Amino acid sequence: MAQSPELSGGEGFTFEGNVAAFYLTALLAEASAPGIKDRVVANVSVQQRDFGEQLDDIIVDFKDTNHNNARLSLQVKRSLIISKAKTNTDFREIIRDSWATFRKADFCKYVDRYGAVVGTVTPAKERAMNTLCGWARESLTTKHFEDRFAKDGNSNKDIRTAKSDITSLLNEMSEVVCTQEDVHQFLAHFVLISFPVHSEGVVNTSEAINHIRNCLDPNQSQKAPLVWSKMVQLARESAGKAVNLTGLDWYA
Repeated sequence: MAQSPELSGGEGFTFEGNVAAFYLTALLAEASAPGIKDRVVANVSVQQRDFGEQLDDIIVDFKDTNHNNARLSLQVKRSLIISKAKTNTDFREIIRDSWATFRKADFCKYVDRYGAVVGTVTPAKERAMNTLCGWARESLTTKHFEDRFAKDGNSNKDIRTAKSDITSLLNEMSEVVCTQEDVHQFLAHFVLISFPVHSEGVVNTSEAINHIRNCLDPNQSQKAPLVWSKMVQLARESAGKAVNLTGLDWYA
């Protein structure tokens, strides 16, 4: 039975609402946003599991100057522990749903991304995960990627542990044992985005407010914080309705 977006997303979930609002301000400003480089935000959707999206909290579509599309699929967690522990359901579900997203027929390899937005995470674990995924993207071949983990490779204990945990989870969740190439490609498309939290789930809003200010008449720029508050409200209400917004919606 499908769960209501109001229950699964939570209209009152402050952190998720703020993150969604941040991407909405990038949509309004036709600006870039964390997760996919060299493109601007063209569409933002929330709570899309009933529409076939496994990572359903926030779906962001980007476009480049030639209108080529890229999709960012995100799960949002106020805090996250990066480990394969059986009790660590949040991280295990993110890896499970990321793997399902990667294996979708319409997933565009080397372009689309998936992963998580977090408010708090252990810094050493975050660095290890981001370094691991960055290496996967930089390595044109699986052999080059695996060479980093050889005896004389340049990986440290934290990065090796992160890779081992991800590999174990993928093997556990797959019908067959994943190949080294499977792990390499999975990591190359995974992103871990950190939104620093200041208090009670509220993210740093300065960049978002600057996006809004740039869209306002100069004589109205002082109203940017008020518009931001409205954007947060819109994001929370949209989560309750599984809404999909494009740039054209601002002018509807």
